Amino acid sequence: MTRGVINLEMPKRTYFGPGALERIGDVVRQFDARNVFIISDQGVARAGLVKSLINVTRPHARRVSMFDKTEPEPTIQSVEKALAALKKAHDVDLLISLGGGSVMDTAKCANIVAMNGGSILDYEDGRENKRAIDELIPHVAVPTTAGTGSEATVWAIFIDPTRKFKSGIQDPRLIADLVMLDPNVTATMPPHLTAATGMDALTHAIEAFVSVCSNEFTDALAVKAIMLIADSLRTAVDNGGDIGARGNMLLASYMAGIAFSNSSCGIVHTLAETLGGFYRIPHGVTNSLMLPSVMEFNSSARRDKFARIAELMGEDTRDLSGQVAADRSVAAVRRLSKDIRLPQALREVGVRKSDISALVALAYPWANISGNPREVTKGQLRELYEKTF
Repeated sequence: MTRGVINLEMPKRTYFGPGALERIGDVVRQFDARNVFIISDQGVARAGLVKSLINVTRPHARRVSMFDKTEPEPTIQSVEKALAALKKAHDVDLLISLGGGSVMDTAKCANIVAMNGGSILDYEDGRENKRAIDELIPHVAVPTTAGTGSEATVWAIFIDPTRKFKSGIQDPRLIADLVMLDPNVTATMPPHLTAATGMDALTHAIEAFVSVCSNEFTDALAVKAIMLIADSLRTAVDNGGDIGARGNMLLASYMAGIAFSNSSCGIVHTLAETLGGFYRIPHGVTNSLMLPSVMEFNSSARRDKFARIAELMGEDTRDLSGQVAADRSVAAVRRLSKDIRLPQALREVGVRKSDISALVALAYPWANISGNPREVTKGQLRELYEKTF
């Protein structure tokens, strides 16, 4: 049993299952909403999902407006465009984000500034005299990818291009007020996006499970998420119309999001987010690239848990010593990443070896403030980048 008192944060209400989105009328009535604003992106719009959401929402609201130009890996400027559209809509009393992590993070950021003023940088985590969040528009999150878990996290992430830095805001109020997990809306995801977002969810689950801040609650969610991903990600990539696999991945992403939001993450995220801010590489891809090397680095500090990960991913660890069993988890993750055809080395996604010193300098201030099982030096960060290069 955990010693001391733990604090758990999660969405207040969740609808899960095929067709969940059709209950949006009930949701609008729950919030007594008249003016609904939808934030999405062009990919989701082209798939017809924005139009479908507007059609099922409009009979229950006085006005429905939308912004569908969210950028992948949103920058400060991208957030400002969404903010301008939100302000122009006037008197919005329900915000719906329909999309992946970039859409949900943009919605969170625009919501913060619309209701509390200033600029998004005023609320940045780690900033001196960080501005407080006093009020937010009720937020309903409808994820169309299964990876970030942003609908269930206390985080909002954005890129500051002037610093080539991916930053974030942490506040429990950023967790969506209501989450709608409908596997039907994820069925249009192309294989490469399914693969990358799936490895993002796996990274969240693994980092939550081995975190020094983990507890019985987060462990239970992380274990189930790892099992679901191991069982379903390959199928979801190869057969996008398999709604069972899509539902399992959506649930795994959600569970992993709650888990790492409550237990913190580790240096996979430190290294991956630095790459994302510097090169604008999708977050799921950078997580997938860095995860095996960091697992290898951390495994000696959490042998039993890494051995358990190996079992959850289908490895036979009977009669194996602790470290050998733990190493099987690394092999299982590498195999999964290869099976779903993701890049295996940093050089494959345009990372330059000459930039590693700059990457280490950006990453190091954030490397030892997370739940990582081992403290890490600048030299070790460099080795992890070089090993993955």
